[in-house]
Amino acid sequence: MRILITGGTGTIGKALLKRFDSSHSIRVFSRDELKQAQLQTLYPNVDFMIGDVKDYQRIKQAMAGIDIVIHAAAMKRIEICEQWPIEAVKTNVLGTENVVNAAVECGVKKLISLGSDKGVEPINVYGMTKAIQEKITIGAGFNCARYGNVLGSRGSVVPLFKEQLAKNEPLTVTDPDMTRFILTIDDALDTIEKAMNSEMTGSIFIKKSFATRTGDIAKAISDNIKVVGSFGCEKKHEILISKEEMPKVKDAGDYYVVLKNNLNNKTVPIAIDCDVYASNTVKLLTVDEIKKHLDNIS
Repeated sequence: MRILITGGTGTIGKALLKRFDSSHSIRVFSRDELKQAQLQTLYPNVDFMIGDVKDYQRIKQAMAGIDIVIHAAAMKRIEICEQWPIEAVKTNVLGTENVVNAAVECGVKKLISLGSDKGVEPINVYGMTKAIQEKITIGAGFNCARYGNVLGSRGSVVPLFKEQLAKNEPLTVTDPDMTRFILTIDDALDTIEKAMNSEMTGSIFIKKSFATRTGDIAKAISDNIKVVGSFGCEKKHEILISKEEMPKVKDAGDYYVVLKNNLNNKTVPIAIDCDVYASNTVKLLTVDEIKKHLDNIS
């Protein structure tokens, strides 16, 4: 199969490259020429293409001969999206519209957009744009993979903590009692593959996840911790499935699937025994369990 990965030079994009390089023909589309040059030495058989999802004609060119699109390109830094909301809209919303429209026009068989728990009942610009991204994707009949924080990914708290540790600085925690869904990069890739290998029905695939307190992540790295207070654009607890989505949730083993509509207008059996699937309603990892996960990504 011929796969196009938008934003293919980011953390998830690079992990997808590693997983699919030997089994699929891959084209990477991104605007980061330095990272593309670095990756070309590792993946000589991959087709690298410079471009921006905000440019419809360019993304349409990238779709030529493609069977599957994994749409990972996005502005992801919450504080940057808050500072420059229109730019976040251009990339995450209008860029997704370009990707989806180009895929339809070029006859692409499958497209998977990467969603976020921050797009469920969002309170910040990033979450709002990710919510709309999902709506655009499922509205066109394609699937989404939605998940929480990927341990060790670029922009996540773990690299920040490790950088602060290396400088002998205290680890800065906004609120130690905040809870967050966490998963490994492999878990994220498995969720993407699950959405990719399923029928395109406008469904959202969510891996059943653990959660952790942000303070416990810090404790797993250092005892030198400084509480700095919330930035005001973050939730105490994140949500992966909203109350409104619950009637459409199907239990699929290791995953939950939020269906676009109730099948044949029949009530879908209740898959989760709670009002919302939130990070304070699931098992919280202990500090020792977090340490084991961190050892695996070191």
